[in-house]
Amino acid sequence: MPPAAALIFDMDGLLLDTERLYFQATQEVVEPHGLTVTTAIYADWIGREVTPEELVATFPCPLMPQDFIEQLRANFHRLVREELALLPGVLAFLDGVAAPYPKAIASSTRRETIDANLRQVGLLARFPVRVSGRDVPRGKPAPDVFLEAARQLGVAPEACVVFEDSPHGVAGAAAAGMRAVAVPTEYTAHLPFPGACLRVGRLDEVRADWLR
Repeated sequence: MPPAAALIFDMDGLLLDTERLYFQATQEVVEPHGLTVTTAIYADWIGREVTPEELVATFPCPLMPQDFIEQLRANFHRLVREELALLPGVLAFLDGVAAPYPKAIASSTRRETIDANLRQVGLLARFPVRVSGRDVPRGKPAPDVFLEAARQLGVAPEACVVFEDSPHGVAGAAAAGMRAVAVPTEYTAHLPFPGACLRVGRLDEVRADWLR
């Protein structure tokens, strides 16, 4: 196994406490219609793109798909402005063990949202390479977003280590020929992560000797 030459990170639920906000934003849309978002439903969304049509099919309510997604985005952006924060261990890991390595973001989130959220928490400059699932032909769990991040970093896929909070993301990293570290959230902690080389509770549990 070659030493790590670059690190690739998901963003939502791994660096930023956004999964909780997205869960709450979705609940705010469906609750007036007598519906509830469950952890089981939400966990399946994490790490992949969810279409407006899928949202309406999951939560049958008198909203057109575009109206549903517009309400959801408005709620989410309001919560981000008010509550966005880094997850525990992120800064310690970036300032410590991860500091020597080139880094990239590989996220299913829209590029403009990636940039805005990283800028809000002061991390934008730490990730000169940022790839959205919208920038490549296929989103996670396909490997495209990870392969594009490696290409922009100028590093072979097998020398990249990916950090992910979802099984979809870990599957995509494995399909790209990269090693994956699973860092589950409260929404994915009950799920198996086949393909992960390491599973930790937070980023700063990853040791320097493991990457070497």
